[in-house]
Amino acid sequence: MTLLNDAEKNSQTEHTNEKADDLMDLVGGNGSWQKWIFLVILLCTVSDANQNMSMSFYAPNIDHWCARPSDINISVEQWKAVALPPDDQHCSKYKFINITNIHEVSLYLNTSDNPVITCDSWEYDDSVFTSTVLGKFNLVCNREWLISMSKSIFIAGYIAANTIFGYLSDKIGRRPVIILSDAIAVTAALGCAFSTSYIMFAVCRFFIAVGVLGVDNTVFVLMLEIIGPKHRSAYGMAAQSGWGIGCAVLTILAWYLRDWFWIHLAITLPSIFLLFSWWLFPESPRWLLTHGKTDEALKVLSKAGKRNGMYSNAIETKIKEIVSKSNKDQVFVNSSGNILQLFKPGLWKRTLILFFVCCFHQCENYRLFSLEQQSDLLLLSSGVVEGTRSVSGFIYYGISYNTNDLAGDPFLNFALCGLIEIPAQVLTLFTIQSKGRRNPLAFSLAGAGVACFLVYVVPKDPSWIVPVLILTGKFCVTASYCILYIFTAEIFPTTVRNAGLGLASASGQIGSIVSPFTRELGRATHPLVPLIVCGVLAATGSALVLLLPETNNCIVPDTPQEAKDINR
Repeated sequence: MTLLNDAEKNSQTEHTNEKADDLMDLVGGNGSWQKWIFLVILLCTVSDANQNMSMSFYAPNIDHWCARPSDINISVEQWKAVALPPDDQHCSKYKFINITNIHEVSLYLNTSDNPVITCDSWEYDDSVFTSTVLGKFNLVCNREWLISMSKSIFIAGYIAANTIFGYLSDKIGRRPVIILSDAIAVTAALGCAFSTSYIMFAVCRFFIAVGVLGVDNTVFVLMLEIIGPKHRSAYGMAAQSGWGIGCAVLTILAWYLRDWFWIHLAITLPSIFLLFSWWLFPESPRWLLTHGKTDEALKVLSKAGKRNGMYSNAIETKIKEIVSKSNKDQVFVNSSGNILQLFKPGLWKRTLILFFVCCFHQCENYRLFSLEQQSDLLLLSSGVVEGTRSVSGFIYYGISYNTNDLAGDPFLNFALCGLIEIPAQVLTLFTIQSKGRRNPLAFSLAGAGVACFLVYVVPKDPSWIVPVLILTGKFCVTASYCILYIFTAEIFPTTVRNAGLGLASASGQIGSIVSPFTRELGRATHPLVPLIVCGVLAATGSALVLLLPETNNCIVPDTPQEAKDINR
């Protein structure tokens, strides 16, 4: 919380010590109070990852074939040999089958003149999964596209959550939105578990996405608002690691349970726990002060200070004096939280830059995914890209949703695609702590664009050059996403922080929708055209990022004026 009024800013000494005057530092910016809340926040991130990626195990790539008649006793091998055409045993069967003498039919029966018809029911291989959504709703053959549709519907829920709950959080507070979002997630999850039709299942998945992302985004903003300035980088990056942890947890549950119903109930437990422990979440003292709720803010700060062992009469007096001066100067009071604040003079340029970078960021993601030279190394390392949470990237979901199609153990593939993000996040953390946010973000955006372009122009021999470029691009995309998520939350003021973060995430998801069409652009013109477009966008985005203020170790702004004054 910026605690210096206009008169205090004239003092060079107090201006130099501005970082030490953050309210959260006065009560302990990295104490047990924050750490306990962070653990609950991490659980929310894990829950988001679980629900998002669960379709990989709800509808895995398993063998299926036309169902045998219920009134005959015949093995699967015999049935496939005499009733199913060898070139399409999944969706078709022969029209005429001699059921009476089926046990005597030769396995080499000539069926070339027998017409083929489509299946009307199926059987599924249950050697790996005993029950799946795939089998429950027969999402195979001409209904297979419904699997992708359900995933797209989930992402649509993300977009809705970003636009609705971001605004509500800034308007009515962080805590009410967390409770409301979680109640929606739990209700929808229970409805999903007992779905009686695909439509019911898909609708429930939409509201699960609305709920879990509403919680995830809001708790992330809450965390940044209760952490001291010098600890935000570590906590922000650690919170994002919850996605990789969630993927690993989901893998373990899927491997042990093997039934989509029980997997689904298991990954819903964290949301149920959160719903019945809502009292663990405090309201953000920053939000309370920006809305003139001084007494409530002081109660939260008092509780935090006592829990951290840093509260005394002297500190209490100092906090009250600072808050009182701020209120007299109307720094905190009468902040409406109108989303239009994002586009007022002094902020509109930063808002548009962040929205642009979030949107074009997905272009680089998609180009790295659709390179004609993609190799096994690309498939294995693609999990480096952080989709997220939030929020979500085309490349991340394109790989993680289809790990069952990769060679090897599907459980191991999925776990690696999640856990491989964590080393990249650790390296990014060390970078932004020493070099700040702005320059590393600009460098990583440019690096991803350059790597994407060079894949097409470098010689293909030696063979290791292309995989190295792809890995470099993946790392740059991961780094830029991690930095961008923290950077965006630090630039926007408390009054519209959640709305700004939500709209930025939504613009990225719009980019995910648009980016696949770059492939069609290349086919209609020249393969280099999409790369040139993405290269220009990367260079533009990288240059625009340099116009943003550096926020490393700065006190997060609470009002639009404070946001405009960053780095002045």
